[in-house]
Amino acid sequence: MTKLSLVGDIGGTNSRFGLVAEGAMAVTRIEKLKNDDYASLEDVAAAYLRSQSISDLEAAAIDVAGPVTGEEFPLTNRDWIVSRTKLKAALHCQRLVILNDFEALALSLPHLGRDDLVQIGGTEPAKPSVKLVLGPGTGLGMAALAPLPRGGWLALPGELGHVNLPVVTREEFDLREAMTAPGTVFESEFAVTGGGLHLIYITLARLAGRAPLLTTPEAILQAALAGTDADAVKTLDHFIIWLGRLAGDAAMMMQAHGGVYLAGGIAPSIVSELRKGPFRRVFEEKGRLDLNSVPLYVIVDDYPAFKGCAAALQHI
Repeated sequence: MTKLSLVGDIGGTNSRFGLVAEGAMAVTRIEKLKNDDYASLEDVAAAYLRSQSISDLEAAAIDVAGPVTGEEFPLTNRDWIVSRTKLKAALHCQRLVILNDFEALALSLPHLGRDDLVQIGGTEPAKPSVKLVLGPGTGLGMAALAPLPRGGWLALPGELGHVNLPVVTREEFDLREAMTAPGTVFESEFAVTGGGLHLIYITLARLAGRAPLLTTPEAILQAALAGTDADAVKTLDHFIIWLGRLAGDAAMMMQAHGGVYLAGGIAPSIVSELRKGPFRRVFEEKGRLDLNSVPLYVIVDDYPAFKGCAAALQHI
């Protein structure tokens, strides 16, 4: 009987798991568990395996939201300490690989099909070229995927969310100043994330002398898309422009002619605005360097990181 391998996508709020057969990319028996119900990554992974009546694994590939360093390391948005030794013991697996969440997303890119993507301009390159994946959610993550000389790909995790927010106009400078706490450097993920949507919104309302009516990023997005709240509409405008500018900066620095892919929960929900608004124009506005041909994609697959984890399993 073919042994199964585990794939896991561990966020701050939820953990998602699935199973793959040896050498396969298809992920089955997907389940989402709330992290608040468990004391550790070992506990939530073991709970999933019990629910699937799995007691023995061939291998496991787990991606986590945060830097993956050393034998033990903390998650960025969860008070869990990840231990390679404890996790491998809890999973009863022969082989284990732990990935950064955007590293897993980068590894998924060659395995995404047409139905998994919405393209926003640009053209596909004639030969394998550097690709980037980035995306706003709880944080603002990024990773590059570089083609290897003898075939295959190398994923390179990055930290786009911690660069300075790229402001250009006088209005943007004033807004960033109003959002900045004294003595701090304003990082991009303070604005281009779910929490950033809320911060932009309440700051715009305060500057206009109004009390903010909406209290969550989800409500702000819904009102912006429906056009029912002027501050929400302006919030989304700033968000899209900054996202486009950051994506263009990253593409320019890495010469990502293979494309820039937007991941996470926010980008798919605003595809219509990204396609019709200034997003593509702002992405391309880089002075002497030409980004006109670089394709932009929004990933609409529900579980792209699982594809990256499945790909990683084939190399451990």
